[in-house]
Amino acid sequence: MAVTNLINLNQIKQELVVFLRNSDIISISDRGVTTSTNESIGTGDNVEVDFALAESNAKNVRNVKLDGSAQTFGTDYTVDYSTYTVTFTTAPGSAVAVTATYDYGSGDSIYPDFPRTDLGITSYPRMAVAVTSVATSEMGIGGAANINDILLSVYVYANGMAAVDDYIKDARSAFLQAKKDFYYLKFVTPVTQSPLINEPARGDKIYTRSLDIRAMFNVEDIS
Repeated sequence: MAVTNLINLNQIKQELVVFLRNSDIISISDRGVTTSTNESIGTGDNVEVDFALAESNAKNVRNVKLDGSAQTFGTDYTVDYSTYTVTFTTAPGSAVAVTATYDYGSGDSIYPDFPRTDLGITSYPRMAVAVTSVATSEMGIGGAANINDILLSVYVYANGMAAVDDYIKDARSAFLQAKKDFYYLKFVTPVTQSPLINEPARGDKIYTRSLDIRAMFNVEDIS
């Protein structure tokens, strides 16, 4: 028996982090990154599928183009942020210009983990992504496939209650507009928000609230 399309929580969190960074919910300046626009990362030769980004601290690829034509993440290419490499499903054709727009920098404010409690006020705002739960059930009689209902949470930390709620509002709006635009998740929708919490460990000036995202219809085939 083999399971295909197995859900990968690390890939899911990475895609959500890139989505939040690309949505500019926290500004480029507050994140401390720089955007490299339509940078050449190589030329196609009908053989090579891997193309390295020029910066070795890329945070989020915003788009990839072949001769100016936008490509689709997952379907046409993937990104390995540990090696800063764009990998195409099919090798770009001979003499085709390969370009990418991406953010890079030594740090960031949006991560797939939680901020340390010893960070100073100037280190905020910050956002974190976590997988809260995964509920798996069989599809139909015989268990030929599993369907997974995944609950994810986006945590916002900011200086002041109003700032937190503004970031939460922008994050919720971004997810509402991109419900079917993810590759590793079939359909997402915001469902609930947590109470606003003061963070005494962060000097009583930082507040936090989470936005819960439900990801449905994620199928694993069993054969």
